[in-house]
Amino acid sequence: MIKKAFLIISLISALLITGCAKTPTVEEQQKESLKMPDQITVQAPIAPATAPLLKMAGEGLPSGVKINLIIYKTDEEATTRVIKNEADFSILSTNLAAKLYNREVDISLANVNTWGILYLVSTENGINKWDDLKGKELYIGARGSTPDVLTRYFLHKNGLSENDLKITYLQSPEIAKMIISGLAKNAVLPEPMVTQVLLNNNKARIVENFYEDWQTIEGGNAGLPQAGMFVSNSSAESFPSLVTSFQQAYSETLNETVKNPAGIASLVETSLQIPAPVFIQSIERTHLKFVEGEKAKKDVEIYLSRLLELSPDMVGGKLPDEKFFLKN
Repeated sequence: MIKKAFLIISLISALLITGCAKTPTVEEQQKESLKMPDQITVQAPIAPATAPLLKMAGEGLPSGVKINLIIYKTDEEATTRVIKNEADFSILSTNLAAKLYNREVDISLANVNTWGILYLVSTENGINKWDDLKGKELYIGARGSTPDVLTRYFLHKNGLSENDLKITYLQSPEIAKMIISGLAKNAVLPEPMVTQVLLNNNKARIVENFYEDWQTIEGGNAGLPQAGMFVSNSSAESFPSLVTSFQQAYSETLNETVKNPAGIASLVETSLQIPAPVFIQSIERTHLKFVEGEKAKKDVEIYLSRLLELSPDMVGGKLPDEKFFLKN
């Protein structure tokens, strides 16, 4: 009897405790979903798509979140930070991000922002198309970088292999200086370095436009999703409204940069050491456009598929699955 009474009292106590446990109200749930960190870390390379971040870092997000902007010099530096989950947002080349994702690094594509900034530049007479490079020396940015993988793709499409020419790998800023000084004749360079070369060596000219060449091969409406903004999934899950706030601010500032590069050119010169006149002029040949990751899925999958066909190592051995694309 005593045992039975004890069980009844225990049951009643459990029910009372459960009943007293506070169930979050709708308002509290909404507040939780809207919470923001005090500061986020964003990393980006010395590139046109970084320009909007310079302004954002100075102003912070409209929600009051401060931005710690890190300008990285190499892919290795950026990769280390992503793997250690030390950056909330990172501008990365699309194929590098695919490699990381296929190694189970927990990131998602928030937006594609860079759709074509690469050009084949030459100071050599007789170099007018890709197959004229046979037997020549060509300078390209680091092995495995976007300039490298796309150059190999276009060489392949024009009947050339790496063995048909001498490819020398250096950092793009160093290559630009060599073209300007006459120490190199043929190079693949991104904007705004292309503009810098054209302004400082009157023999330099653009031979091939990667954006146009991609559309010639893949079709007139094909996009060339070279690089994008990737978000740490742990940050996105901890602060659901952060991504929305960041995406909106970046989209608006990127559009402003494209429409009025002069408005941010002085900041670019101070922070990225790119002369203001060079940056302003380079925007004419820079295809910057904000497209949410999920909406860019078709172009990204085509792009990565072509690289996968050429060399599986370029994308980490396989195409990333649908979780690679951040859902809005």
